Amino acid sequence: MKKAFKVFACIIAAALLFSSCSKPSKRINDLTIVQALAIDEKESETEVSLQYLNLSSKGKSAPELQGSVTSIAEGKGKNVSEAVFSTSKTVSNDIFFGQNKLIVLGFDLLKGNVKGTIDYLLKSKDSRPDVLVAAGYPTAKEIVKSKENSAQIPAESIFSLIKLGETNGNSPAVTVADILNLYNDETSDIFLPILKAEKDSVKCIGTAVFSLDRVCAVLSEEETLGFLAVKNRFESGILSFEAENLGRVSAEITSAASKRRIKEENGTLKFQVEIKIDLIVNETQQSIKKPLSETDCKNVQKACENKIKSLCENALEKCFENKSDPFMAGRYLYFGDIDLYNSLKDNWRDNLKSIE
Repeated sequence: MKKAFKVFACIIAAALLFSSCSKPSKRINDLTIVQALAIDEKESETEVSLQYLNLSSKGKSAPELQGSVTSIAEGKGKNVSEAVFSTSKTVSNDIFFGQNKLIVLGFDLLKGNVKGTIDYLLKSKDSRPDVLVAAGYPTAKEIVKSKENSAQIPAESIFSLIKLGETNGNSPAVTVADILNLYNDETSDIFLPILKAEKDSVKCIGTAVFSLDRVCAVLSEEETLGFLAVKNRFESGILSFEAENLGRVSAEITSAASKRRIKEENGTLKFQVEIKIDLIVNETQQSIKKPLSETDCKNVQKACENKIKSLCENALEKCFENKSDPFMAGRYLYFGDIDLYNSLKDNWRDNLKSIE
């Protein structure tokens, strides 16, 4: 009986093995492999631009390829899914998003209600949690079509720009997973790095913050550093400030860390941020011929503290004044005082202006 069962099992296994081989999987050459997706809104229509690998465009082997190995496909539709589907009419292979690195949303789209676009990011089978999302100014298409100084894969270069930008305090690196975490939180708001195409390259120019489904404010490059410092999302970079008896000081930040909490004191909500920064003085305007004294070092420390405090307060105030909570202050209140949170959550964004 056991022997008969083993024979039967082997027959089933063989049948499954041969049946799985009857439908060969697609080769890379049979797919349109997307590297970046741009989403714009124009005249009530959604427009998309896909940057995809086009390895046959040079007619050479991989080691001989020089310059970009990508092409652009464009489509329109009533929503993102329909617009993406329409691009299939302009490419010869099935569209594959498995290697997509970047999704860029145009500013015209962000000024309206982005609920539909966010829904696509969170639910579409073509979206992945680790893909970076950014805002494109003035359009997303310009970002995706940038040559990035003739990089082989421009989207890869932009991806690295954003990741390095967060480390150095220039731009936040926001993934689809980050958006899911913030968007599904009752009191929190999303934020995106802002990219702008200049000549043959792309640069980060600030941060867009949202209130519910719309962009409500733009943080400058300096305010972005304060924003990232509060959120504990920046590690190193260069900071310049004026110090007593030393003039203009340029310091290299070698590490940065912050802790946040919110509490009520005498009927007022206070959002407290403790930031620790290590820095090395690179150059000063006045003390060229002599080493820094103990007094000079104290002046540098005080000036640096004032500079960081100013940047952080500016970022916090601009967000709270525009009814935006990308800092997740509401969630911190939930963990610290759930009863107070429950009494304020229904009108949380209106309460932000009164937070010190």
